[in-house]
Amino acid sequence: MAVRSTPKKGSTAANEEARVLERARALPNGRTSMDLEVLRRSFADHLQYSQGKDEHTATPLDRFFAVAYSVRDRLMNRWIQTQQGYYKADAKRVYYLSLEFLMGRALGNNLLNLDMYEVMKKALADVGIELSDLLEREVDAGLGNGGLGRLAACFLDSMATLDLPAYGYGIRYEFGIFDQDIRNGYQI
Repeated sequence: MAVRSTPKKGSTAANEEARVLERARALPNGRTSMDLEVLRRSFADHLQYSQGKDEHTATPLDRFFAVAYSVRDRLMNRWIQTQQGYYKADAKRVYYLSLEFLMGRALGNNLLNLDMYEVMKKALADVGIELSDLLEREVDAGLGNGGLGRLAACFLDSMATLDLPAYGYGIRYEFGIFDQDIRNGYQI
């Protein structure tokens, strides 16, 4: 007899799992709080546990990633809620395939969209770190070089603004406009 790892949609087990998880998600959580002290702790935790560094061994890039992981933690609640809404509505989804996506740098944009730029800036300044210096560490994703990539990004922004369940997908290819190297079937 096969055992399902995921309860069947609409089953009693699936409904009970959803109720339990919903109650758990409603509890106060240090991973999602926008409080100054909690953000400072989140940064320190990600520096230590995600990057494996402390204040003596961390590079500016390690600190950048610790901030990025802290912001990602706060994005995940919204991401999950969005996916749950799509699931409950049995919504159709748009999958947009493009060879290029010029999305720009994400961290500063996410800080602004979550309305946490100033509090993160303060949390880092309290430990002697300039947020603007860390934001300069982010490398543009480099997923294009012109109009097609910008258009794809604008399409995705427009669909998000219209609350459409849309996802952007790209492809990896050997002979494109980028300097690419494929080794053992993987893009380097």
